[in-house]
Amino acid sequence: MRRKNCRSRKSWLLTVGALLLAASVGFGVPLAFRKWQDDRRLSVVETEEAPEVRITSQTELSMVEKAELFLSADASTTVLEKGKNYDVAGSLAKAEEELGTLCEVGVLDETFRTAKMTEDDAEQSADPIFYIDPSGEKSMIIWMLNFQMDTEKDRLILEAVLDDETGKLLELAIREWSEDYENGIRSGAAATDSDVADLAVTDSDVTDSDVTAWAQKFGSYLGLTTERVTQSWELADAILSDGDRTAYENQVHLYEKKGYTEDDARRLVCEEWGISDVNPDGSRTAQVVYREGDSGEVNYYLRLGSSGLAIYFAL
Repeated sequence: MRRKNCRSRKSWLLTVGALLLAASVGFGVPLAFRKWQDDRRLSVVETEEAPEVRITSQTELSMVEKAELFLSADASTTVLEKGKNYDVAGSLAKAEEELGTLCEVGVLDETFRTAKMTEDDAEQSADPIFYIDPSGEKSMIIWMLNFQMDTEKDRLILEAVLDDETGKLLELAIREWSEDYENGIRSGAAATDSDVADLAVTDSDVTDSDVTAWAQKFGSYLGLTTERVTQSWELADAILSDGDRTAYENQVHLYEKKGYTEDDARRLVCEEWGISDVNPDGSRTAQVVYREGDSGEVNYYLRLGSSGLAIYFAL
């Protein structure tokens, strides 16, 4: 009986041992095998060929659509090596050409007709950006340009947005460069009387009519009709309280009774009240609404002064 119990216990131990061995093999071998496979894959570098990214013909967008896509927070952007119609050298050459065109239409001074870029490549950048809307139906390529230019009189910093499709400068900002000023940029506030005397136009010479005429010329360059030029003094109603607005209107009527036109009367009252479109540096600002046929409105922000100018898309 005792011998039979010993045999039974021995059989039980053998069975348990066999099960443990099977378990260790069943779990351990696959893990070890997978680790060996992973180590083998990690030690081997594999390459795959991907199709070349090509910019195909894009749907031609209106200026209204380009402005909306450019300002859209939902648009996806990708930096390209070159555009569809221009490479880096071509985009800069086209920008120079467009500056000459802007001289012809009266947007820029004649000195820009012969303006040339400096040879300091470190101060230049030209990046083509591919914009596409979430639907994938509207896309465009825009060049973001930033470089120095030399005219007969000055060295300038120019920032511009060039449309790869039309070659037009959609946005433009120009500032004077001078080694005598902080960061090399001459500002109206920092300029001395002698500096101002050397400029073709002084800040005091920039008038409301200059701003309106400049806006109209730039619109003509883009093929747009100028619908409205709103300067800061015309925004008085939006910034005055109800009580101040009543007093403001009464004072305007008093000037009108003296023979002033309504625009001149409002301008005078704004100057007396400290509401002016003249900035600390002497430049003047305006909001411009252009119209592109039946497509809709294109909004711009304009800043014009003796020490520089800027015009760019506005919401």
